[in-house]
Amino acid sequence: MIREKGENFLSHVVTGDESWVSHVTPKSKQQSMQWRHTSSPTKTKFKQTTSTQNIMCTMFWVRKDILLVGFLPQGSTINTAVCCNILKKLRRPIRNTLRGTLGRGVAMIHNNTCPHTATATQSYITTFGWEQHPRLSAK
Repeated sequence: MIREKGENFLSHVVTGDESWVSHVTPKSKQQSMQWRHTSSPTKTKFKQTTSTQNIMCTMFWVRKDILLVGFLPQGSTINTAVCCNILKKLRRPIRNTLRGTLGRGVAMIHNNTCPHTATATQSYITTFGWEQHPRLSAK
């Protein structure tokens, strides 16, 4: 594909990744201030546990554009069914961003975790006519 596309090759590389993000917006000091009488006891503030407040974010992009950003329901993680569903949703942004390359000319780069290397996921990518170039997962 590099020989066919030349310099435009990078414009057809679709990269995706998932990450845990915190969905809590902490209050600023000003927002958390309260009116109280000087003799009133101070209110105890408990620290929030951010690990229970995280959600999974998925993002796909090409060289100059973000194609798709999605958030899974709290407590959900990436599995094969979710991965395949995200790939289905990714087709439209690819069609809109990379005109005429929906069926071919897309090079998909993703890590080699189980949901990405599952037979069903591989089948979707092959059905769409995309080339895939798995990268090593971060240790």
